[in-house]
Amino acid sequence: MPAQVKTWVVGRGGLVGSAVARRRELRLFDAAPVPWGGDPLSVLGPELERFVSWVGDDAWSLVWAAGSGVMYTGQDALDEELATFTAFCRHAGGVLPSPGGGIYLVSSAGGAYAGSAHPPFDVRTTPAPLNAYGRTKLAQEDVLVHTCAARVPVTIGRLANVYGPGQDLTKLQGLVTQLSLSALLGRSATVFAPLSTLRDYIYVDDAAAVIVDDVVRMTASARGAAEYRVVCSGRSTSIAELITMVEDCTGRSLPLVHLLPGEPYILDLRLAAAPGQPIDRLLTTPLETGVNFVWQDLLERLAAGELADLV
Repeated sequence: MPAQVKTWVVGRGGLVGSAVARRRELRLFDAAPVPWGGDPLSVLGPELERFVSWVGDDAWSLVWAAGSGVMYTGQDALDEELATFTAFCRHAGGVLPSPGGGIYLVSSAGGAYAGSAHPPFDVRTTPAPLNAYGRTKLAQEDVLVHTCAARVPVTIGRLANVYGPGQDLTKLQGLVTQLSLSALLGRSATVFAPLSTLRDYIYVDDAAAVIVDDVVRMTASARGAAEYRVVCSGRSTSIAELITMVEDCTGRSLPLVHLLPGEPYILDLRLAAAPGQPIDRLLTTPLETGVNFVWQDLLERLAAGELADLV
């Protein structure tokens, strides 16, 4: 087995970050969590210096998968998230070793392409965010490129709708998880979009495999550069189809509360990987299988008493 890449996964407690951290190709740096608000560099600055010392002359990567905001988070919280990321990148751009490593930013395809034209969307599509979340994600991308890409390789992964076991149930995100949770608890599922809405759902471990494949590739790059990726399954599914899938998996019907969005909304968000980006070999979890994994996880969490506050 090749030597593991020494990696700091910032946000390793989240859905995507934890899946990346499980990959055997990586040797993980044990760091303090991101301090949202206040003075982020008081914690992240010393951790960055410690990471550089730990890396030495070995292959390294930094995967930023942290985030406190979701699609409808308010502007103030998103401004705070962007300020934290900006401060970190400005410091990182001056101290990270080069060559021998790279930075991977987990971004959002839904945020980037919500107002774009002519699906399916890929890296050649001009981003057109429709809300503060999408604009913040694009601002993070720009910050990373301008502060770090001249010295170290940078890859920006615009992820499709990532789902999987262990999703944070306190955040109003993750339609697969929310529908499955409604079926489990016997309550109506609230859907805030037309049932014909098309989205791309990628299982979290498949997304992590694509991310780490890029991470390993970056460590062999001899100079700074910026690349963009759309990390997706390439399969588009309507909300109506997803509801049927959850009902078939759980054996329970889902009563719906259907509330149409009161702001601009894209019905067709089909996605495609870039031509020549060989990710098919890394996608091993069909949506039907992934839905079942989410359902089984929720059953186990219910049995363990972890859902008591939701029942």
